Amino acid sequence: MIIVMGKLRIDAEAIEAALPGARKVVAATQQEEGCLQYDYSRDISDPEIFHITERWTSREALAAHLKTPHVAEWIAELQTLTMKERHIRLYDTDEGEAL
Repeated sequence: MIIVMGKLRIDAEAIEAALPGARKVVAATQQEEGCLQYDYSRDISDPEIFHITERWTSREALAAHLKTPHVAEWIAELQTLTMKERHIRLYDTDEGEAL
């Protein structure tokens, strides 16, 4: 399984403008083959941060995702916003275990 974790820090004045695009890319991605989880969440301590959580069945599924029109549209939209930070990491892991 592939896990992608990260965060985007977007200027506070631009957050509301980013929400429709974020909702659109999340909804489209959640329908993709190989997507087990794809979520953005707002940080409760810092309103400028979106946390990114993704789980994919394979690197191939993730690679296909990165080539979709909705991802290209989202990236183009992010470039119009004041993004202060982008930190995203990929982890190759097993299925984990319940705690």
